[in-house]
Amino acid sequence: MDAAADEWGAYWQTAPADGCTAAFPPAVAGAIAARWRGLLAGLPANARLIDLACGRGALLALARERGLSDVVGVDAATVAAADPAIRGGIDAARLPFADASFDVAVSQFGVEYAGLVPAVAEAARVACRQVWLLLHAADGTVVGAGRELVAQADWLRAGVQAFTRLARHAAGPDAATAADLEALRAAIVARAEAATNTSLLEAVWQAAAAQLAAPDAAAVASLANDVQAWARRLALLTGAAPDAASVAAVAETLRAGGWTVTVADEGAPPAARWLLASR
Repeated sequence: MDAAADEWGAYWQTAPADGCTAAFPPAVAGAIAARWRGLLAGLPANARLIDLACGRGALLALARERGLSDVVGVDAATVAAADPAIRGGIDAARLPFADASFDVAVSQFGVEYAGLVPAVAEAARVACRQVWLLLHAADGTVVGAGRELVAQADWLRAGVQAFTRLARHAAGPDAATAADLEALRAAIVARAEAATNTSLLEAVWQAAAAQLAAPDAAAVASLANDVQAWARRLALLTGAAPDAASVAAVAETLRAGGWTVTVADEGAPPAARWLLASR
């Protein structure tokens, strides 16, 4: 959990509140926002809501848009200048709240980092009426793309030593290092021909072109750091994402505890998966 908190804490320092869905296709992001608004519309104005693993508070903003004022967000990360309703340094699997402290517990792409089973159990403990969770789907398109991008980042770093070669040229550009960057660009093109998502490969290919035109060691170091941090976050995401069987098992546990539960895919194949429980 500490590694995830550190990585996401750094991310949320600069990311927008909707950072978890900003990279989704607009139609998918729109459908997710519409589903949240529809769920929240059914709550009374005095409902008490907690957003688990809330990031910068995208769901808190939607709850306030609905007219709710008794809202709390918790996250393992601590984000400077975050929404004042957010409390950092709190593990979603160990919530410091009494039983039934809230009417509804919500989470968007967060509780899985704390461990799906204990985090859902805690959500069900502190919520007396509803638990609404949107989860990454291990068998879905977003996680599949993440795995591909992590593999590409590993290949760039270790397979073709892209950042080492870029740094070598930036430190002492000559005909040999320029030729080496052209060879690197050719290798990236070859890799891209078999890729589904080429955004990372394109970015490094363009960075190599920029270094050929105007070597810049600081730009190379910044790119290497950014790609490595991005790959670490994607690795955490893909590692935490629950598969359909895990979500189904958690749903059965909730049903055994008296909850009515619906599990629904967002998209086909799924971009994400909803777990909606009420009692």
